[in-house]
Formats: sequence, C-alpha cells, structure tokens
Amino acid sequence: MEEDMLNVVGIGPGNDGYITEVGKKIIAESDVLIGGKRNLEIFENFCGEKIVLGANLVEIKNYINENIEKNITVIASGDPSVYGIGKYLSKNVDNEKMEIIPGISSMQYMFSRIKVDMNDLYMTSSHGREPDFDYLLSHSKVCMVTDSKIGPREIAREIIKRDLKKTMAVGENLSYDNEKITIGKPEDILKIEKYDMNIVVILDDEQ
Repeated sequence: MEEDMLNVVGIGPGNDGYITEVGKKIIAESDVLIGGKRNLEIFENFCGEKIVLGANLVEIKNYINENIEKNITVIASGDPSVYGIGKYLSKNVDNEKMEIIPGISSMQYMFSRIKVDMNDLYMTSSHGREPDFDYLLSHSKVCMVTDSKIGPREIAREIIKRDLKKTMAVGENLSYDNEKITIGKPEDILKIEKYDMNIVVILDDEQ
C-alpha cells in the first residue's frame, strides 16, 4: 500500500468471509479505518483509529482532505462503486491519491443465490429518489437496492397496477446467518407485511 493514500475497500455483502484478501491486507496496514458502525464491528482487532461513518459525509470528507498524509481506509458494504460511497469520494477528494478496491456487491451475491445470470441487467436504487416505474419495468431483468420508502411491497403494487407478468426475488440480510430469499409473483410478495434490509430482483416470466 502506498503512503499518503486513501483506500476505499468494498467488504462484500456482510459476512466477513466475502472480503477479498487484498482488501484485508490494506485494512490491516491502515492507520485509520472509517466505516459504518456495523461494518467497523467486523474489525474488532484493528489496532488503529476508527471513525464511524453515518450522516457525517462532509465531516468525513474534510477529515480525509486534512489528513491525507495518513494511510486512511474507508470500508463500504458490497462494492464501493455500486451505489456506494465510491462516487461521493471520487468527486470530493484528490483522485490521484485514492484507490478503490472492489468487493462483491449484494447484487452479485443475490444473483448467485437465485442462479440467474447478470447479463443485460438494469441496476438501480430507490435510495433518496422516486423511481420511474414505467421505465424501470420496461426492462426484462432489474435489480434494485431498496430503502424504507420504496421496497418490495411498493414495487409489487406497481407491477400489479400495470398488469405485467413478472417474478420477484427479495433477498433479505444477504450473507448473514438470518439470510432469507423469497421468490414469487407480486401477489405473493404482498402477503408478507415487512421485509428486513433487502434488494429486489424483477424478472420477466419467460426468463
């Protein structure tokens, strides 16, 4: 690992067994580790400084820019470049001093679990945005990272409203011990009142 470098490391979908060896090595050699509380708990034996990343993005950006002489690593769930913090940091810190180390995204993990290829996949997220469902559902294969506002039940209703023939797969707590994957028609998805942290795959029925 070079000195005076910010590393952004994807740590996979959750289970620490999915962190790459390259990522583990970079984390171990860092002076400072920045990440969400749940992610930092994975690295309980880390000897350097830990900083919790939450809604304090501007504060974190300023800290990185003011301490670039340190070996700082930001850890991110999944892959930093797939609806992750990689985009924000690449625009707000010196690109010349930043390396992104990819991880296994929750989307990749989900498709491996349902045994469907990711070719010609439309990827999107409902975080902080109102999806264009007409456009989204025009695709034959979709994967959406959801939030508390737009989740499996809301997506199911939009499919039913348009009378489309789709199958949905909902992955909850992916790679954790309490992982759950539900596959069914939109009407089946609506029968479940609440879903934990999840992503949703939407497939045309002929696939």
